Amino acid sequence: MRHVKNVVRLHLNKPEVSFLVPLFILLLVLVVSAIISLTLQRVGFDPSNPNFEEGARSNGGAVWSLPGFLVYLGVQAVATTFPYALALGSTRRAYVAGTAVANLILAAYIAIIMVILLAIELATGHWFANIYMLDSFGLGSGNFLQLAVTAFLGTFTSLSVGGLFGAIWVRFGARGPVFLGIGLGLLLAIVLLITAPSLPTFLPTVTGAMVAGTAAVMSLLAIGATWLCMRRTAVR
Repeated sequence: MRHVKNVVRLHLNKPEVSFLVPLFILLLVLVVSAIISLTLQRVGFDPSNPNFEEGARSNGGAVWSLPGFLVYLGVQAVATTFPYALALGSTRRAYVAGTAVANLILAAYIAIIMVILLAIELATGHWFANIYMLDSFGLGSGNFLQLAVTAFLGTFTSLSVGGLFGAIWVRFGARGPVFLGIGLGLLLAIVLLITAPSLPTFLPTVTGAMVAGTAAVMSLLAIGATWLCMRRTAVR
């Protein structure tokens, strides 16, 4: 347990990156959303029109702005801290467990931040100017529980997948992540080709629970693959 705690501290030793950058990204999304919304209102779009609200709730900025950074953070965290963790006496199993715990902490933090921002958004009538950022279709249309679960699982999955790519880089060098990315891309393409005829009837039946379950399974698979990779990784 002590080694796991040490690994968690090692991952979170730069709070300005782990905690402040995601908050900055969300605030930047708010600014961009405000500029777009106010511009549309200035050119004649009526905020009281139901079509305006429906279009505004299609804003996916808060959904798609964080995953790229979070995957990078997962890659960087594993690629840079693994040698130091082992030098401090951590076992490989404790390192993977500590990495997963650190990812859980960051996922909970981002979920809490987004819930707080949604509460402010709803309490202020969408930032006093009909600006929709977190009250969007992709995040539950104002449903706090759905937003929290989506943010938590999305963050944890992104960090876990990034950690796997970082582990592959440490184990196999620069070509490892390239081959992994190509392999995953080909696998996705094959799955889409096989399932394409049934997608029009399947997609409408997809539920939030199914998406959440898929994200949880992806996270567990990524953590398991990271552990398998780290078992034989040499310390450089």
